Amino acid sequence: MSSSIVGDSFLGVDFGTITTRVALFDVVDGQYRFIGAGSAPTTLAPPYLDVGEGMRNALDQLAQATGRVFLDRDENLVVPGRADGAGVDAVVATASAGPEIRAVIAGLMPDISGESVRNLASSAYIKIVDELGLHDHRREEQQIDAILAAQPDLILIAGGTEGGACQAVLRQVEIVEMGCRLMPEERKPHVLYAGNSQIARTVQEKLIGHAKVHTVPNLRPSLEFEDLAPARAELASIFEDLRSTQLPGFAEMAQWSGQMLTPTARAFGQIVRFFSRVYEPGKGVLGADVGASTTTIAAAFEGRLHLTVRPGLGLSGEAEHAPSLLARWLPNDVPDDQILEYLYDKSLNPGTIPVEIEELYLEHAIAREVLREALLQAESSWRPYPGHRLQALRKHQQGRTSDGPGGELLPWFEPVLASGALFARAPRMGMTALTLLDGLQPTGVTTLVLDKYSLAPILGAAANLNPVAVVQVLDSGVFINLGTVVAPVGRARPGSPILRVQMQPDSGSEVNVEVRAGTLKVLPLAPGQIARLSLRPVGGIDVGLGPGRPANLRRVLGGAVGLIVDARGRPLALSNDPARRRENQQKWLTELNGPTLATR
Repeated sequence: MSSSIVGDSFLGVDFGTITTRVALFDVVDGQYRFIGAGSAPTTLAPPYLDVGEGMRNALDQLAQATGRVFLDRDENLVVPGRADGAGVDAVVATASAGPEIRAVIAGLMPDISGESVRNLASSAYIKIVDELGLHDHRREEQQIDAILAAQPDLILIAGGTEGGACQAVLRQVEIVEMGCRLMPEERKPHVLYAGNSQIARTVQEKLIGHAKVHTVPNLRPSLEFEDLAPARAELASIFEDLRSTQLPGFAEMAQWSGQMLTPTARAFGQIVRFFSRVYEPGKGVLGADVGASTTTIAAAFEGRLHLTVRPGLGLSGEAEHAPSLLARWLPNDVPDDQILEYLYDKSLNPGTIPVEIEELYLEHAIAREVLREALLQAESSWRPYPGHRLQALRKHQQGRTSDGPGGELLPWFEPVLASGALFARAPRMGMTALTLLDGLQPTGVTTLVLDKYSLAPILGAAANLNPVAVVQVLDSGVFINLGTVVAPVGRARPGSPILRVQMQPDSGSEVNVEVRAGTLKVLPLAPGQIARLSLRPVGGIDVGLGPGRPANLRRVLGGAVGLIVDARGRPLALSNDPARRRENQQKWLTELNGPTLATR
């Protein structure tokens, strides 16, 4: 198995449900740089039934853009690169395409080991089809029947802290063993054991020959601590094995990448965790990747990653959204039946892109609801366990930073990274920024960063193999800074002054603004421009240093949209009057220079 990227050039390949993307990186003037990208429809469906065909089509596009040769006469990827410049020296590959992994989970206590194994399952492309546990009221034979009926690809077992329960865990294992014994040979599942390590060898001996057995360190070594990292790594290996047998073409790709086919969500989480180690230590880093059929939320606090994957929740309309929820984000009046018709068409044709501006509004409305729903699940895993506090949320860290806005609001993050074709292809950056502000509702001072070329998963997969290459590529500006956001938190009457902002750009005139509750303002600060920022909150308003405490930021970077002051409140409360809501949406789009009905 390859453990590093050797040589100058490497190719990144990402197999999505709808699109297969390839990206080329090479050394230019002694530094790794992003050279170019290509994309093509993923070819899982008939008549191709082979993901390799879509990859070759994407490589043809990349070859036309760069003038380089990637495939030999037999249509095989040239790895390593040749002296004549053909091929690449290494390959990293990520994948989200393919069916959900059907899983049965078994944990002793629902709110301890059961919670941990559910957190593990939620960090991958897994659909839980049944759950066993100590409090399961079904007889053992009924539980065995349930396993057989579920036809799982994977069974996850956890339970018992280190030095804790053994016999109760083994009873769960025996039920799983009997279920696996009765399965036909071609349906034998993978079984991942992540419980009390004292009995790990016994578990393996019981299951060997009846399932593909994997053992990893305990998910919950103590009541207060959860460690998902080793199990996530093993899940990635299981994912690769399942995809290689389920989907034609994946085995070939895994071979080219040195058996390093990484789930896209895990790779995206790795780049978010990578950011959390280099950005402001008192805050976390948030990443959101919205795709056609899956949404991933990754939050990292000083290197500790919390990853939530929602298969079936995306832009394709598979998840049910009430028309009234979508209508509240629209700047135009759209009947419910028209919204439902669009959702139905989108579910049948997930690869279509909006043609009319009204369709674009609807897609961004769906994205807002998708983000909110994914966050609701993700946030529960960020909360500290009893006796354990996330370092990034500790109170008054170094006497400077408050422990976050509290309640159900988002913690302080810096930056917020957004990925997904919807955000990248928006006709104006302001529309993407507004969708992220509405869907994620960041608090305090943060930066919105856009993964314009969908490189985050590829770079995340490469980070463990060549971190220097990833740092150099990121330093070259492959991600787009949409702008710094100031989102004050606190109670205030609409229209009342809550914040005084003084911005001194490195070139140009000083800007002084009084911000009123309920407003959204953009101050001009161009990409690459640097400014000093003074924030003077009024009363109990908090901008990240505690209620009423001023903030002086010596270095704030400009972005594609500018410096955004979002004083609409957290949580964001929309008007109950439909006409007023539509008026506000038009006004906010205009302020952020997004596409409006008046400008089409």
